[in-house]
Amino acid sequence: MNKLSAALVSLSLLASNAAWADQPPQRRSVSVSGQGEVSARPDRARLNVAVDVMNADPKAAEAEVSKVVRAYVAEARQLGAKDADISTAGITLSPEYVWDEKTRRNRLTGYRARRDITITVTDLGKLGDYVLRATQVGVNNVSPPVLEASNAKELARQALVKATDDARGKAQLLADTLKVKLGSIYALNASEGYAPPPMPMMARGMAKAEAFDSGNQQLGLETGEIKYTATVNADFDLLTP
Repeated sequence: MNKLSAALVSLSLLASNAAWADQPPQRRSVSVSGQGEVSARPDRARLNVAVDVMNADPKAAEAEVSKVVRAYVAEARQLGAKDADISTAGITLSPEYVWDEKTRRNRLTGYRARRDITITVTDLGKLGDYVLRATQVGVNNVSPPVLEASNAKELARQALVKATDDARGKAQLLADTLKVKLGSIYALNASEGYAPPPMPMMARGMAKAEAFDSGNQQLGLETGEIKYTATVNADFDLLTP
């Protein structure tokens, strides 16, 4: 190797070492997951019911549906529902057909009319009564009530705070165990959820309605608690003391 080649190799090594020295130190971190949960008693429920009628005469189908809806709205008001708590969707009317093998064509059998009603029940002690009165006046579709808490946003935030504290506590514990210092947070993501209590709608027994103190007892309705949950995934820097 001549002197010029040796000089070039030496310069190349110096440049390589300088570039390596400029590289930032490898980041050390700890990733943890934190969970939070807050439970609360529901203070309201959304009850979705519907009237579904089939009739050969479309006007008769509409009239029958409207009659049942008016009757149920009157019952709901008697139970304490306000106009703002009651929503009645516009009526839908559609023809019904069956396939006729003889003629190889669809045959009109009548018209189906349907109207949906949503009631916001703020007195959960009467929830069973809303259900019972719906069936008594002719409502033939009743969905399980959806239990809610009016301060749901605040409860969800409380669960999020608990999850964040849980994540930081785990990261601090790991840092103390490794005898290093916990640095700033580098990355964070969070998710929220809630789990409403099951709402059993038990079949009514043979006993008369007078044997029960309320519709809730007659139907076996229990409101239980709603659980609001949150999960936080966090990535913290680890620093040498």
